[in-house]
Amino acid sequence: MRGEESIGDEMFARETAKNYNIDIYVKHIEKGSYNNKNTQLEARKDRYLFFKELYNKKIYDYLLIAHNKDDLTETIIYRMIKGSGTNIYKALSKKRKYVLRPILNFYRKDIEEYAKENSLSHREDSSNKTNKYSRNKLRNVIIPMLEEINLQAKNNIIKFAYRVYEESNILRKKVNKTYKKIEISRNKINIKNIKNKLVLKKIIIKFLFKNNIEITEKRLLEILKIIYSKKPNIILRLDDYNLAKSYCLLEIVKTNDINTDSITVYNDGVYNFAGKTINIKTVLNKDIDYKKNIYIKKTFPIVIRKRKEGDFLYSYPNGNKKYLRNILIDLKVPSKERDLIPIIESENEIAAIYLEPYGINRVSKNYALKNNDDYALEILIN
Repeated sequence: MRGEESIGDEMFARETAKNYNIDIYVKHIEKGSYNNKNTQLEARKDRYLFFKELYNKKIYDYLLIAHNKDDLTETIIYRMIKGSGTNIYKALSKKRKYVLRPILNFYRKDIEEYAKENSLSHREDSSNKTNKYSRNKLRNVIIPMLEEINLQAKNNIIKFAYRVYEESNILRKKVNKTYKKIEISRNKINIKNIKNKLVLKKIIIKFLFKNNIEITEKRLLEILKIIYSKKPNIILRLDDYNLAKSYCLLEIVKTNDINTDSITVYNDGVYNFAGKTINIKTVLNKDIDYKKNIYIKKTFPIVIRKRKEGDFLYSYPNGNKKYLRNILIDLKVPSKERDLIPIIESENEIAAIYLEPYGINRVSKNYALKNNDDYALEILIN
């Protein structure tokens, strides 16, 4: 990758191994392998894969990595910038399985000083001096600037990260203990007695993780919203799953497994209901095609449900009260199919009725779009 410099590194390593009478294992990567890729990241992956291959062949018992305290500081800052959570200190642990980092407690300058005093030579990777890579920019620019403010900046960053790690460990133990008490099954928990919001949030994260569901901050906020809602029964779509809240119970079920009379929708997305796929999207009032979809005033949450006894809507445009039962009879909708018709409800009032292929969809006068409405909810049902 670095031409003559790489060859020099290999020769140095071979000579050192020979001087200490130890075996050496070398792997060559074909030139151009990392074109259009993050060279540092890809090279790191290949290094560790090679190390693992050797370990699996029982060539060594432990892998010693020369990470030092400067590396730890860089890793902590880098992971903080990337938003990697509270486990940033653990990113470079002194021991993890067969990987050991014996000089993690020493700064680079101390190691270089020791090497100089004991006539130990080493090689410097010239690519470390370029600021093309994020880690190098941290090392060469950001950290020196922090040390201008406080010479103990690196030490304080490590101390702070360790303190956060210790406190998060205490919280993690509490969450694990609580989770064991509330877990009914892998996909069902009882959150009745969880009063602490932070503990509840961590419980949700663990719940999603155990069910292989992607965890995002937006998703966590959506789940907390339905938990604290006064409505006892709500369903939230999570990719190929639904999170069903029933009073104090939370259950994760496959979308094709759920049997429910209604779902509550809090935002744009694709939902499954009564065997139909429902795509809900916020659009500009001008970007609409009444021939293809249902359009109503933008309003959240909305409820998609099956019919109920006494259902009616205020028909557009005159506002006359029309009972659903009479509409279905007029359109000659078969009795067995009437319970499969999606009803769109907002604030306990029917906003729209999906009536394809029997006839024209119905929209309530109270939810029909007006010229001064900037946005609309587009509801496409297949």
